[in-house]
Amino acid sequence: MSRTLAFLERIADRPFGDGRLRHFAFVATAYLVAALLLVLAAAARLISLPGMLAGISAMLAVNLVFLAIFHFRINERFADPELTLAQSLAAIAVIMFVAFNFERDRSLVLVWCLVVLLFGIFRFKPRDFGMTTLFMLAGYALVINLLMSLKPAKVDVFVEWYLWIWLALLLPPFAWIGARIGAMRARILRSNKELIDALGTIQEMATHDSLTGLKNRASLSDALEFAISKAQRNGESLAVLFIDLDGFKSVNDTLGHATGDILLREVAGRLRTRVRASDLVARLGGDEFVVMVDPVADRQGLQLLAAKILAVICEPVSLQGQNVTVTASIGVAVFPDDGSSVSALLANADMAMYRAKALGHNRVHEYSADLGDSVAERFEIEKGLRDGLRNNEFRLYYQPKVDFGSGRMIGVEALLRWHHPVLGVLAPDRFLPVAEATSFIIPLGRWVIEQACRQVSDWQRAGMPRFEVAVNLSGNQLADTSLVDFVVETLRATGADPALVEFEVTETAVMHNLEEAAALLAALRKIGVRVAIDDFGTGYSSLAYLKELPVDVLKVDRAFVRHLPHSRDDLAITRAVIAMAHGLSMTVVAEGVESRCQFDSLQAEGCDIFQGFYCRPALESHDLEDLVRVHGLTIPTRD
Repeated sequence: MSRTLAFLERIADRPFGDGRLRHFAFVATAYLVAALLLVLAAAARLISLPGMLAGISAMLAVNLVFLAIFHFRINERFADPELTLAQSLAAIAVIMFVAFNFERDRSLVLVWCLVVLLFGIFRFKPRDFGMTTLFMLAGYALVINLLMSLKPAKVDVFVEWYLWIWLALLLPPFAWIGARIGAMRARILRSNKELIDALGTIQEMATHDSLTGLKNRASLSDALEFAISKAQRNGESLAVLFIDLDGFKSVNDTLGHATGDILLREVAGRLRTRVRASDLVARLGGDEFVVMVDPVADRQGLQLLAAKILAVICEPVSLQGQNVTVTASIGVAVFPDDGSSVSALLANADMAMYRAKALGHNRVHEYSADLGDSVAERFEIEKGLRDGLRNNEFRLYYQPKVDFGSGRMIGVEALLRWHHPVLGVLAPDRFLPVAEATSFIIPLGRWVIEQACRQVSDWQRAGMPRFEVAVNLSGNQLADTSLVDFVVETLRATGADPALVEFEVTETAVMHNLEEAAALLAALRKIGVRVAIDDFGTGYSSLAYLKELPVDVLKVDRAFVRHLPHSRDDLAITRAVIAMAHGLSMTVVAEGVESRCQFDSLQAEGCDIFQGFYCRPALESHDLEDLVRVHGLTIPTRD
């Protein structure tokens, strides 16, 4: 067989990696099998020797004709370059020619017609089956008439017409079934392609930032780990440039978040143009970028690179018809002098960047030992957090979660706010990073759980309608071995119904230590509370492990909702996540729904629940109570 393919390849002077020629080779092989069957038929005296030779000659002629068509690319002029239907009709003509030359038992040849239809399942369009069936019936009717005219002594007319009727009854249903199978196969292939594309995009999102296309934090950490190991073996240096845009918040506030996104994409593109192929550019989130320079020849070269980055970022950007200029502050940390681990390098580069900002923006600052004084500043923040907890400066706000189908509020998410005596109301992103970097996140997290359970109990006693309250757990809390006991004791002490309590954990936090996290979540579910995966798709997106986790709810991150329904990629990802979650019997919640078009798109895709400004922002408990008293659980959207 390999020699035959090589021979045909030399004749066609084209590689058989081409799908159309592979199809031709497959058909040629089928003809070869048919020729061998003809030889056996001649040995069994079913066909005369001249008839056998004539049949094999016809097969050879058909193959040579199609080989010439493929060789001279005549096939490319047709809608179907593989000429599937033409090759099938030619095969039927050959079958009828052989049937005419058979001396007896022509039904043995007519069976080959079913083989042609069987091949058609993988290639034919539905109308091709009908055309092929009619061609077979007309062809055999012609054979019968020719036999009656040219070989009347060797033909039993009644038997031949019986065979024709047999074909007329058998072929149409066979063709109909083949058409149905072919259409089903086409739909399955199309659905599989869509799912593979969507899952591929999810995997891409696991390592890349969805807005800019740069590497994300997880991918950067992996790359730094590898680069540090290589640098240690080779005695080399590498550097981390921590870049933060100056004045980006004002762009968002004055021109809107969509315009801010355009600016971030522009900055990402400019950064790519200023680094070497061996370097890496990543976006950590917000307006923070990191450039990993590997290897580093000297610090003077680093300063030159940082200066080029500052210069290219300073170039004006046209946004909404006006030129906008932003600057950047850059902190530099070099391995091994300024840190020997991923966390140390990033932390020290971050510290150097903040010193650059403090010195007046639009400048570069290298890490040095005296920057360790910033630890005192971090301690003051930590001390402020502890004082805030003692002074009851923290409060829980509650954002409604609404069912798409009924429009009823089925629950709320408890969101932490710090009413700072000087800075005003602070969102979690202002203080949680410091809390998570210390052990303070444990007592703060326990305070949140206790307050949420007490609120559930208070609402139950006040006769409020039943709805769930979701509480966020950090990665550090998942590592707390006494967390489950604390939750049990808190539920008992407050009298809260466990069925009205839900815990949300981020995908990244779970995947950091999968086995321990899975065991803890299972223990929480055993208590009677529900468990949700938050920010799905922004971390590792480990689909293979999701089915192993004891999870009730999957929350689609707002990064995928933001550009719906206009982003094809985000729509495909959202569709795949919803289908996958429903397949695992999970409820799907969409975060960050802010507009009617986002609401309609998610509802059309079968999403179960949504939360976001399109319904209500996070509310203090008394405001939520007033809302429920006025509207009940059917809270109107903010069209």
